[in-house]
Amino acid sequence: DNIFIRNANSESSSGGGGGGGFDKETIRPNLVIGSKAIPEGNAGSKISIPLTITNMSNYEARNIKITPQLPDGIFVIDQMMLDKTVGSIPAKKADNIVFQFDISRDAKAGTYKVPLTIDYTNVYGVVFPTETVEIYIRISNTNHPPELVVREARSSLREIPEEQDFTVTFEVWNMGTIEAKNVTIELTADSEHFYILDSLTKQYLHELKGLQSKEISYSLKTKKGMQSGTYGITLLMTHDSAEKPATYTMYVNVLGTEEEEEEEKDDIDIITENIITPQEAVLAEHPFTTSFTIKNTGTTSAKGVKVSVESGNTILPRSLNMLNIPEIKPGEAIPVAFSFMATKESESRSYSIKAVIEYRNNDESVRKEQYMGVLIENPEEEEEEEDKTLNTVPKIIISEYSTEPVMVNAGENFTLRMKFLNTNKIKAVQNMKITLVINEGSEETGSVFSPVQSSNTFYIDHLDPGKASEKEMVMYTIPDAKAKTYVVKAIFEYEYEDNDQLKTNNMEDLFGIPVVQPAKLETTEVIVLEPAIVGEPVYLTSEFYNMGKVSLTNLMIKAEGDFDTKESNYFVGNFEMGSSDYYEAPITPLRPGETKGILVFTFEDSAGQAHRIEKEFTVNAMEASPVMNPGFPGGMDPGMMDPGMMDPGMEGMNGSRIPIVPISIGAGVVVLIVVFIIVRKKRKKRKEMMLDEDI
Repeated sequence: DNIFIRNANSESSSGGGGGGGFDKETIRPNLVIGSKAIPEGNAGSKISIPLTITNMSNYEARNIKITPQLPDGIFVIDQMMLDKTVGSIPAKKADNIVFQFDISRDAKAGTYKVPLTIDYTNVYGVVFPTETVEIYIRISNTNHPPELVVREARSSLREIPEEQDFTVTFEVWNMGTIEAKNVTIELTADSEHFYILDSLTKQYLHELKGLQSKEISYSLKTKKGMQSGTYGITLLMTHDSAEKPATYTMYVNVLGTEEEEEEEKDDIDIITENIITPQEAVLAEHPFTTSFTIKNTGTTSAKGVKVSVESGNTILPRSLNMLNIPEIKPGEAIPVAFSFMATKESESRSYSIKAVIEYRNNDESVRKEQYMGVLIENPEEEEEEEDKTLNTVPKIIISEYSTEPVMVNAGENFTLRMKFLNTNKIKAVQNMKITLVINEGSEETGSVFSPVQSSNTFYIDHLDPGKASEKEMVMYTIPDAKAKTYVVKAIFEYEYEDNDQLKTNNMEDLFGIPVVQPAKLETTEVIVLEPAIVGEPVYLTSEFYNMGKVSLTNLMIKAEGDFDTKESNYFVGNFEMGSSDYYEAPITPLRPGETKGILVFTFEDSAGQAHRIEKEFTVNAMEASPVMNPGFPGGMDPGMMDPGMMDPGMEGMNGSRIPIVPISIGAGVVVLIVVFIIVRKKRKKRKEMMLDEDI
């Protein structure tokens, strides 16, 4: 009853029996490729293309190879083999594959067609003709091209004498998200007034990454014989993809020979420069160092300067967190450095470290703060990390943010752009609400920032693991906002799945928005105290008021024109908000007739930007003439005549010989003295009124 089968073939097919005339090509699988949704990716990042290959036939498919035909200019190819292979797919079964490609940062947004070729065999090794199917992917591009601007410019000297070396430093910032390559920075300064030391006018950078900055410095020297005034120094910035160079002009204040003797005011001003923090992410429990330079830009030595750092409970100092510097001389810069280490409890995110500089300026205590950022990464072993990721709550952070303009003006609208990143590698979040909270403001106007025609809330329906979503909002800054950086709190509320259960989570992140107050210096018309005589001083007067909400610095007033203006300079220095003062100084006409001039007000605002206001005036000067005695022929003074020439009757011509010339000169002197006394009394009275207001 037993049956024996010889030469049995291990390969089988449900598609038919054997036989001498059996055609193996009829055993043809039917493969279908599909996906749940159109894959999406952002330029400059990776895109994942998950595909499901389903065998719809009753025959097994083997040696399956899927090859994508990628469109030009969209992807960065860094793989030798682009195809995916599957050993076999049984009848009525399916298998999954995933393609991953780097999207070019320059890829244009849009939906693209990607043809896929399919090669396969059946169980008998028969190779069937290549089949082609088409899938679609969607590309978005939120990148901004490189754009170079100067975020800050400063001079090593506020007022530069003749034949003096000085340094100008520009903070060149790439406002784009894409790096600028082969950057050329060129300085142009008027060769009539400045020497460029070391003959160095051009500097080169291989690249400047997006949203990063680089300080560029040049050494210059003023030439002899320069007149006092404000002079421009221009920086040209270009890179590979720039159509034309970007330009920025800073202005420096030069003191001519006549102003070098002016007495310097005692002043101490400590600033921070050359801030250096780790450029890459720092691993937890690994030491790192931050450093910066503190410089005294004032005219007086700073004594007893204290520098301390505050890093919180997660970032611990490994060195002393406080330094005492006995003295910093004017113009002296002292480097300081502090060492830290993130604890093992730290999170993978950006942390801020605050440096505090404290000193005394005369009788005033001064405290300045400088924030530094460091990115901490806390990795675990692969298995532990995967288990931990599966059981942890997904975290949302603000990976990037920017404002337009960069320095927000009080009383104006600005655009806030933010990018929210899901740092979890496995879990997605959904129904996310983001609320922006600003605690600072005023009793009259409320919060310092308020949304324009919208609420202070963002909504994101879904955010995949490792993905980011960009949002923007137009906001208004209250007019009486103080000039400083305001801290904004972002509160995240969202849902996520954990063990097939829907859970909720709340978390917060912080960022800062710098606000500046516009400078408002109001001036009256210039009054010329005539009459004006060639070679004699004539006084100019004008009142001026600080109508803004921020103090002005380095306020200087001087007259310009075809006059002798050596005595016309008035240096006010710091001019507090709400203050008023008046200008009164002499100029000397050099020629008769009508001559126009300008009264120039120069100052710096809270952001260090230089301003110049000009008020025009006109002087009508008369030629000085000799005083004549009208009682004598030809107007001659009888004192100038020979006694023998006098007619006996001339002695009684005017009753007696009155000295007309001395009396006329004396009368003119008396008039000048009276005018001078009145002017001085007015000035004294105004000063007393200002003093009473201050008290």
